[in-house]
Amino acid sequence: MLRWWTIGRATGVGVVAGLAALILWPAYAALQEPLALPYGAALAVAAFCGLSILWITAVDLLFHRRRGDRMLPLRIFDIALALLLLLPSASALTILLE
Repeated sequence: MLRWWTIGRATGVGVVAGLAALILWPAYAALQEPLALPYGAALAVAAFCGLSILWITAVDLLFHRRRGDRMLPLRIFDIALALLLLLPSASALTILLE
């Protein structure tokens, strides 16, 4: 369906969004309201990217079994990176939306 959205693109966008959220976090803690939307958007994009990396990896592992053992370390890295993007971002976004 979305063949242009790859793990590489999701990783790049997710890392940039995660770094933006980290930069906005202290400013949001000080100013609150004016930065709620940009901070929330950065968190949402990072969480979406982490979730999409997990999805793409799961599809690849389930339906493309001919990749061989050389791809396994890359897929483990993809899963670790996806969780690193998804879990803190989703947690902070949940707190922000309360």
